[in-house]
Formats: sequence, structure tokens, C-alpha cells
Amino acid sequence: MHYLTTELKSTLSNVRIKKIRQPQADIFSFSFHKQTEQYIRFSLNPAFPHVRITKKDLPLDEKSNLLSALKKHLENALITDIKQYKKDRVIIFYFSKFDSIFGYSDYQLIFETMGRVTNLILTQNGVIIDAYYKQFSPLHRSILVGSQFEFFHTDKIELIDDNDPRLLYAASPKAIMDQFMGFSLQSATYLYNHKGTNIYQKPIKPTLYQQDKKVYSAFDIGLDNPIYFDSLSSLLEQLDQKMIIKDKSLTQIIEKELKRLTLKQLNLQSDLDLNANYESFKHQADYIYMSGLDLNTKTSQLDDLKLDSQKTLNENAQALYHKYHRAKKAIVPIKGQMALTNALILYYQSLLDTLSYADKADIKDLQDELIERGLIKAQKTKQKNNKQQKPTVLSFVTDDFAIYIGKSSIQNDYLTHTFSQKTDYWFHVQQGPGAHVLLRGLFNEQSLRLAAMLAAYFSPMRDSSSIAVDYTLIKYIKKIKGLPGYNVSYDHQKTMYIDIDMNRLQTSLPTYPFQRK
Repeated sequence: MHYLTTELKSTLSNVRIKKIRQPQADIFSFSFHKQTEQYIRFSLNPAFPHVRITKKDLPLDEKSNLLSALKKHLENALITDIKQYKKDRVIIFYFSKFDSIFGYSDYQLIFETMGRVTNLILTQNGVIIDAYYKQFSPLHRSILVGSQFEFFHTDKIELIDDNDPRLLYAASPKAIMDQFMGFSLQSATYLYNHKGTNIYQKPIKPTLYQQDKKVYSAFDIGLDNPIYFDSLSSLLEQLDQKMIIKDKSLTQIIEKELKRLTLKQLNLQSDLDLNANYESFKHQADYIYMSGLDLNTKTSQLDDLKLDSQKTLNENAQALYHKYHRAKKAIVPIKGQMALTNALILYYQSLLDTLSYADKADIKDLQDELIERGLIKAQKTKQKNNKQQKPTVLSFVTDDFAIYIGKSSIQNDYLTHTFSQKTDYWFHVQQGPGAHVLLRGLFNEQSLRLAAMLAAYFSPMRDSSSIAVDYTLIKYIKKIKGLPGYNVSYDHQKTMYIDIDMNRLQTSLPTYPFQRK
């Protein structure tokens, strides 16, 4: 938060806010112009709360009382200062706005990230105008419109002096974290191992480490497999795309449907086994007629054949013929249902795989797919808007070639069957789910390997080595009849084997993580 505040202040000082939007319930976007149009994005999702500068806006719009207040008081306002509150997880944005009647008015926008509660609070002269998260508590602080704003109370110490004896003689990283304000266990561990280091004056070097658990820092803390970023905002943007895959609700919805389909498949198999011996019913009926006995006779058994003693031999034979015809007719639709159910199981498994490398726009497409499948309910107005919007895909464009990446089923279908041109090359990991990737323009060693690496990267096999990627011209791609458009067959393909090197991938792609088209 200390280094992020410094970065935001250096970029946003004396910037004027043009427009304020709320693309999603937990996201607020402030647009400003500095050489090009850019956005301050406040993300209030408790899974990954943060604020960053981005060049990408989101297409959707929500409405709320807080949005109305922000638009009224902060649109066309000037950012005069940005400060961190002590060493806590709080950043204060100071605004000044001129009114022809009332003159200049000053406002403060307070961004708090406190555990599960992330808040955006608009105040004037210490009084709350509105807030994202409002609460009343007789024991703790209240966040209510018109009340006096108070910061969270804490008994922790603000670290001012790196030679503070309480720091130097701390027994463990946890002791530092418990005593001093603003330390995670990660930063406390670094400080514990580097006592005497001024942690607030390190050379900034935003770093993401490829670990089992995502680890990142404003400066290099010396772990293995580092990936460096130009700014904390670009690091946060990359993390935001990674964190969205942890949307548990989508995972739970898909897993529940997979469980239902798997049970259905077992029941269908049982029905198929039950009807598979339909020829035996005909043979049994024929045996009765060939016995030469009086067909009006009633018996419970004919040799080894058990019969209904309440029926005559003729009635038993006719009942067996009826079973034969019914079972014979059932085989075809049962097999059809089994094929469809199996295709749906593969489809939902591919959606789960997509979640492993999805970003926010992909999640939106996945939600649209689940709405179409009837697994998620949506408001009628949103459903209408969704149908009018074509999907956006990741794109990487140079002077010589362009690469387009479809990650969700909707994006893959659109990219392969609508957006593509006959001269485009199509890439996909061999024998597995993954992104459809198009290469348009110059076809050489550089563009070929880059497109193949991206196809491998945006697949569940990204952590493997020697990943097999097939590629062929788009004209050799065909839809599979009866299945959604992302299911394709292809021929005339060649295969190359790719190892993914994240540092090389970043070096090759100066706009990483990409633009959307």
C-alpha cells in the first residue's frame, strides 16, 4: 500500500476526473486523460480488493446511490493529493471541485481494505456523504450517511524507525505482524530476515513469483521464478485476471451439473443394459408357439421359461413380443441420450478447465453460457443486452501479424466460425480442451511459435512440458454436427511441441496482458 500510494500519487496528481462509472456491483471506474484515456479502477471484491490504473474499461453498467454521489461530487474534480493513512491498509484520495455558486469544495475518497470488509467512503469535512458498505454498530464504529467518519481502531504500532527495539528483538515474523501496523506474514518474514533494512525505501520492482500459491511484492524479495512488471498497476492487473478464476459460485454450479449428468449417464447405461437383450424376448415368444401345446393353457413354466400363470400361453407370447418391440424401439433414443449426455459432460468439464485460465471478460462469457443453459437466472434487461453484444477476444497485433485468442466456448465459436478468414492459421492443444488461437498475417518461425505457445498457455496443460499443439489453415476446420460450434474436427494439421517460458512470453509481448478486440 505504501508503494502503491507513491505510484498513484506520481501519476494522478493534478489529474481531472472526466467520468465515473460502476461497471459491476463491486467495481468503480474513474476515467481521466493523460496522453491517452485511462481509468482508476477500484475493485471492492473481498477476494482481491485493490486499486490500480488501467487502460482497459469494462463494458457493463450498474447503478447505486454511491455512484450517484460520486458522479455529483467528483466528476470534473481535480485530484490534489493521495496519502496512505499511517501504515494501514487505507488510501485517501483528496479532491477539489469548483462550483460557480459555492466556489471550491474539498472531498475525500477513502479506500479501505480491511479483511472481509472492503469499502469506498466519500466524505466532506469529515462527514460521510455515502459509502459502498454501510453499517450500524453500538459497540464498534458505524458507517452511516451524515455521520462523522472514523478510521478503524487498532492497537498496533506504526513503524516509524527501523531501529525500533521492539522490531529488532522481535521473536518471530508473526510477532512483527501482530505488533506493527500494515504487515502481512510475507512482509514481516522479509523484515525479520533483513533487520536493519528500511522496508519503505527499497528500489521499487513489482514482482510476481511463480509458486504453488501466488506471491507478489512491490520489490524483489529474492524468491525463485520471478516475473517483473513495469508498475504495480500492471502487476495488479495480471493478478486480477488470475484471481477471478477462484469464482467459487461458477465452479459449484458447473460441478453440480456435472454430478447430475454423471448420474444420468449411469441410469442411461442401466436402461441400455436392460434393453440390450431385446432379441431374447422374441426367441422366448417363438419358443412358446413352437412348443405345439394348446395356446389356451395356463402354466407358470414351460421347460426353463418362467411364465405368468394368470395368462394363457398365447397371452404370454404376445406379452413377450410387446417387450421385444418396446425394447428394440428404446435402444436408439437411449443411445442418442447417452451420446448427448456424454457431450454435455465434456462441455462442462471444458468450462471448468476454462476457469483455470479465465479473466473477467471470460467469466462474463461463461456466465452468459450458463444463463443460456438455464443454470443461472438473469434479469430480463441484462439478457437482452447480452444477446446484442458480440464476444471480445484477446488480441496481440504487430506490424507483420496478429494473434487472436478465444478462451470461453462463446469466444472460441465466434473466433473460429465468424471472425476468422480462410487464410488464417488455427492453433489448439492436441487432444484436450483449450483456447482457439488464430494467426493472421506473416507466417514465420517467430509468429508460429508465439501462436503455439499462447495456445498451450491458455489451456489446462500450461504447467506441462513439451505440450503438443496442432495447427492448420482455418479452411480445414469443420463443425461437428449436433454439437456446439466450439467442437470442431480438422485435418491437414501439423504438430509442434512447446515449453512455456513466462519471461520469454512477456518479453515477446510488450502489451502483455494483451488488448481485447
